[in-house]
Amino acid sequence: MINDEYLLEFKDIYYSYPMAKSPTLTGLSFRLPKNKKTAIIGQNGCGKSTMFLIADGLCQPDRGTVTLDNTPLTFDRASLNRWRQRVGLVFQDPEQQLVAPTVAADVSYGLCNQGLADAEVAAKVTKTLADFQLENLAMSPLQHLSLGQKKRVSIAGVMALQPELLLLDEPTAYLDPIQTRNLLAELDAIAKLGTTLLIATHDLDFVYQWADWVLVMEQGQIIAEGETIAVFEQLRSMPDFQLGMPILSQMWLQLANKMPQLPAPRSIEEFNLYLEKYLAQRDR
Repeated sequence: MINDEYLLEFKDIYYSYPMAKSPTLTGLSFRLPKNKKTAIIGQNGCGKSTMFLIADGLCQPDRGTVTLDNTPLTFDRASLNRWRQRVGLVFQDPEQQLVAPTVAADVSYGLCNQGLADAEVAAKVTKTLADFQLENLAMSPLQHLSLGQKKRVSIAGVMALQPELLLLDEPTAYLDPIQTRNLLAELDAIAKLGTTLLIATHDLDFVYQWADWVLVMEQGQIIAEGETIAVFEQLRSMPDFQLGMPILSQMWLQLANKMPQLPAPRSIEEFNLYLEKYLAQRDR
């Protein structure tokens, strides 16, 4: 890829928390492709959440540079306000993010802080509620919502600002399978509208099926990055990698040498079709 195909860049970023014995980020460098669904994986404590806080301008690195479409991150108030209109962050726990008494009020919160006219705020809130299928919950108190609904509201509040980059920290945590499927459908819809997505997660099965691009983080650095299938093939050859492998990838490993002409399946549905084809060939 050439430079204008990247949106966010971290270059040699170091960060230490006060009183910490060692830095959390140690020369972190990567470039995030535009208009791709990217996942970042790594063990707890590797620095994923800290990287997100820096990417959103909530933490200032000790040294190194962060750029968004070649615009450097600076920490004066005006620059941070402009930056956070372009970069949205959704926390793992929606309770950390929801601040207003009702769904509609929460979705309007960031828009009101932009100083927009009341009519413009109302129009954007109406559209966002419709986009996220929240019209029927518009006046509902936030404390009455399910966890899945709260996560949807927290994403809607960020997306009302129409950011170029959306960061999500463990978005599928604590969700049941139906809630997870609904959330992923919403994220796919966001991606199709042109927003670049970066998700931090431990769910390797989700990463394998959903992501276009994968970053692997360890001890404050990126140790692997690239297209999803290529990255997991690389990780399979790294004996010290502790997160394991996606189930679908392991299943395909048992069939790949019998069907070498086919690309690796990215969903259970694809795998089942391959399996049916293999069984039909074998029974001839």
